[in-house]
Amino acid sequence: MSLFLKMYRRILLFLCLLFPILMSAQPHQSENLVYNADGSVTFIFDMPGSKRVKLFCDCALRKEKTEIKRENLRSVRMHSDSSGVFSYTTPPLAPEIYTYQFRSCGKQFVDPANPDSIRVLNSKRSLFVIAGSPLSDLCLTDSLYGSTEFFDCLDTFSGKVRSVFLYLPPGYGQTDRKYPTLYLLHGINGNEKAWQEKGRVVQMADNLIRQGKIVPMVIVMPDANPRKLIGQKDNIGMLQNLIRYPSWLRRDFEIFFPAMDSMLSVRYRLASETDGRAVAGLSAGATQAANLANMYEGNFRYVGLFSPVAHRKQLPETDDAIYWIGGGKVDIFRPQINRYVRNLHRNQITYTYFVTGGGHTWRNWRLYLAEFLQTVFAPEDSVKRKQSIRRKQIIMQL
Repeated sequence: MSLFLKMYRRILLFLCLLFPILMSAQPHQSENLVYNADGSVTFIFDMPGSKRVKLFCDCALRKEKTEIKRENLRSVRMHSDSSGVFSYTTPPLAPEIYTYQFRSCGKQFVDPANPDSIRVLNSKRSLFVIAGSPLSDLCLTDSLYGSTEFFDCLDTFSGKVRSVFLYLPPGYGQTDRKYPTLYLLHGINGNEKAWQEKGRVVQMADNLIRQGKIVPMVIVMPDANPRKLIGQKDNIGMLQNLIRYPSWLRRDFEIFFPAMDSMLSVRYRLASETDGRAVAGLSAGATQAANLANMYEGNFRYVGLFSPVAHRKQLPETDDAIYWIGGGKVDIFRPQINRYVRNLHRNQITYTYFVTGGGHTWRNWRLYLAEFLQTVFAPEDSVKRKQSIRRKQIIMQL
């Protein structure tokens, strides 16, 4: 009898481990995510044999008022009905992009009925969007208006291949003209896909061009990691990246940038004049953006620094470029950001300082990108624009 129980337990454990794999291969056709009229969301989980299921989400799972500093997952136990189907309903959620995952039988996995998933650190999460705000609506689209491509270039300094993800605006293939170009850099734990997977840059650019709020532009998103992290595997987590952070200070990517820019310019119609070029980045990528603007003076008219890990060595020496800085009131680098802005002001550098609530999160970086996109490559004369905002500080309290 004891032998039979042991075999039964082993078979049950095997089925629990195997089921998520089968579910990912054959997605469940039921609706696992229900948007309610009051703005709440009901999560549904139906896995035969599950005794206990937890929902992990970076949204408010209960009624609470806390300012979000980081996009950490919160967890709650889901409730089962008489048929064994688990569910949980959140309080009304603010319009935003959220991520979630389930845990059952000792395994965490994405929603098998939701094809929209992203990688955060070393795990995958399903994604959903609550519409209703200008920003969240920018992150939704029915069809691709422009187009996207990947381009691989050999980094001769490291002997490795860097992958570059590009957004090409609508009509790109129907003209021979060169397009304004934005180089957009990821953070310490990202790669060339980060701004699309987490930042929704393609949907955002598509919608802003549709609305006539930005000029058609090419957005270049390279793997800007140091040579030891180029093409980093998905299972590399934040801790390993932090341990290797000193390698970011060697400026491997910044040194390679002119060669990469030349290779891309042969294949794509990128603007060569200063007024048609911009560079921006988040967190550690903002440091790289500031470095690029300093190392290659006169190469970029616009510089966007989102939650920058910045210090005085990244300060420009001339007032040739227009700086746009975004930071949250509870950002972990708020003191450094404020100090950097004060130094810009002291050195009479043209800048805009955009202050929001929240912290070091993609929710802020998506907002900063949307705002920054609407300030670059303005149709009016750049000199007049520069004079109109010289040494002004714009603070937005959201």
